[in-house]
Amino acid sequence: MSKKNEAAIITLVAQTHIHSGVGSSTGALDLPVARERATHYPFVPGSGVKGAMRVWADERADNLDVDSLFGKEGQAENDSGGAGAAGNLLCSDARLLLLPVRCLSDAFKWVTCPAILQRFEKDCERAGAPCSMTIIKPEKGKYFGDGKENEWLGLEEREFEYAGTVDDSIIETLAKIVDKTDLKNRLVVLSDKDFTWFARYALPVMARNVLSKDGKKKSENLWYEESLAPDTIMYLLLGERNDGAVGNVTKVIKDKARYIQIGGNETIGQGWFEMKKYEGEQT
Repeated sequence: MSKKNEAAIITLVAQTHIHSGVGSSTGALDLPVARERATHYPFVPGSGVKGAMRVWADERADNLDVDSLFGKEGQAENDSGGAGAAGNLLCSDARLLLLPVRCLSDAFKWVTCPAILQRFEKDCERAGAPCSMTIIKPEKGKYFGDGKENEWLGLEEREFEYAGTVDDSIIETLAKIVDKTDLKNRLVVLSDKDFTWFARYALPVMARNVLSKDGKKKSENLWYEESLAPDTIMYLLLGERNDGAVGNVTKVIKDKARYIQIGGNETIGQGWFEMKKYEGEQT
């Protein structure tokens, strides 16, 4: 007998720059990325995730019933079709887990904070893929990671004092997503306040323009666009209205089509993630 109300955590490792925007802005950035209002963490809204997954299923997973999973196009959830019209697959927002940040002593570091790790732990529990981590909160201006006593770490233009190693339970949990050796060398846990600064101000910004058609290569329009860097790690939660929806999708991710394009700038090669089902702890 199949399991009722199955859910799964799908991890997303960025292979390229990712731009999930909120439209134009009147600030210094013309096209910023979408951020959670309360935390300022970058995220991808669930509507965008679901739309991208529908395209992924339609183009790359020929054995999935797209209308059954995502609903028939042109029908809303309150149409006469009821739950079936809305689709059997439920997609959450894509949430941030590890943010790549420039480092003076390394190519980059994967940076996170206690608030994000605790959120991931709760989401895994809700999805039936529990993980348990011993999360110690560093003081402002200090970090847990690969380092030595009295050693300072340069991230962007800021410096952080070594406070200790990351607990093994965090390494073991995240090693189900990325290579364990890379993780031990690159993982940095900052205070929630310090991490928020990087989430706000340390994302890549690209200058883009449109050239004139008179052959002089003169810029007709210049705009600044924010994005998430390659190697950003996010995750989403899949749920289902009816049995089989989540299992069918995760099987295709595992066996056939693990790459998905989410967000804008598809024609210039952006928006690609590698997907993987997070297995959690064995119980």
